[in-house]
This record gives sequence, C-alpha cells and structure tokens, in this order.
Amino acid sequence: MVCCGVALLSICATTVQAATVFQDNFNRVGTLNGSTPSFTAGSNWTAHPGFSTDGTKVSAAFGLFDFKGAAYVPLPVAITSGNIYTLSATMLRGLSTDDTAIMIFGFFDTTPSWDGNVPVDEGHAIAIAPRNNRPSVNTMLNGSVNAADIGVADGTNGTTFGVRLYETAPNTWSAVAVELSPTNQVILGQNSPSPISLVNIQTIGLISGSLLPPYIDNFTLDVTPVPEPSTFVLGIAGLAGLRLVTLRKKFSRA
Repeated sequence: MVCCGVALLSICATTVQAATVFQDNFNRVGTLNGSTPSFTAGSNWTAHPGFSTDGTKVSAAFGLFDFKGAAYVPLPVAITSGNIYTLSATMLRGLSTDDTAIMIFGFFDTTPSWDGNVPVDEGHAIAIAPRNNRPSVNTMLNGSVNAADIGVADGTNGTTFGVRLYETAPNTWSAVAVELSPTNQVILGQNSPSPISLVNIQTIGLISGSLLPPYIDNFTLDVTPVPEPSTFVLGIAGLAGLRLVTLRKKFSRA
C-alpha cells in the first residue's frame, strides 16, 4: 500500500501542473544575508556571514568553530490541505575534498540551528543532506540524523534533490526524500516516507554541516494541487478505454 501511495504521489507531482512560489538561482554577487531571492512571495534572506553568492550559486565558507550556520527565509506560502509541496535544490561539488561534507536543506522552524548533535533544528527539521562528491544522501525528515547514508544513483555534482510534503489523509502529513533530476525517483529508506507535524514549519533554508559544504543552486519551492477524485476516475477510465480499443484492434486483426 505504501509503495502504491508513493508511486501515485510521484505520478501526481509530475503530471499535474506545479506552481513555483519561491525560487533562488543566486544570480547576484555578494553576501547572502539581506539579499532578495530571484523569485519569492516572501522576504529576503537571513543568513550567517559565511553564506555568499557568486552569480550562479550559493557557497558557504566557515571558520573551525562556527560552521553550523544557517540561511533561511520565511515560508512563502501557508501549507494547506489539498496540495503537495516540493522543496528542491541542485547540489554542486564544493571546494572540500571531504566527501562527508553536507549541506542540509529543507523546512525548519523560525530560527534554524544545529549544534552538531543528532537532532537538527531542535528536532524540527524536515530536510535532506546530500554529501559532497559521494553518491549518497542523509535524510532527516523527522529531525534526526541517521548514522547510515542512503545510496542514490547519482553523485552530488549536478543532481537535484528534494523534500516533498503530502497528505496521507486530510490534514495528516508525511514527507519523502526525492531525486528529481536526472532520475525523478523517490528515495526510500531512513525514515522516508515519514509522518510529520506542520506545527514547527515556519521557514525554508539551509544549514551548513561542514567547513566547506557543497554548493547550492536552483533552490525552489513548488506547490502542486492534488487532483480531485473525479480526475483520477476519468484518468483511469481513459486508460481503460485505450486498453479496450487496443485489445479490439488486436482481435480484429487476428
């Protein structure tokens, strides 16, 4: 049942037209803090001084004792029943040769933070953390870092990962980790999918997990309306009709 639900979720999120409510391509040069995203329904960035943009991406360089800095913006839209929310970012190989270096991105509370312990953002994080130059990610959809990575088909460089929030029942929410490009697949394992609470979701953003974490580009929040039940019925009926026509043609040729 879970597999069917996840598969259906994937189909819905790719076939129904999504609306982009936030996007930052970091097409400017300078400190990220206080800068205006490329497209947003919200506010400017609040960011640790280590975050900066170079015209194509955001980088993060930190001192030895302050590398757990955050960058965030208020949640651009309220999360409401009847929609699917996908927060995604393209990960690019960073300056570090440390393949354990991570950049955490996702949904957080009002002031995202991490002290290096297992809970991320006081356990409020609904996030994913791809590794630098390693074909694996770490999910923290329940706010906790798992000791084991999830292997993914592609490495960090140029891959677009995401966190998707969806309803399993009216006002009952869950989250999955996804790889949107190049494979467009749900990443299962490590609490994915995971039941979640919306109470503490107030911002979207980044938390550095290393001195030189991977770069981030195309930081985007998409909202996709869930099709009405009648839409599913019509779709199924249409597929059944096409199948019937195909079978009739086969039998007539026989």
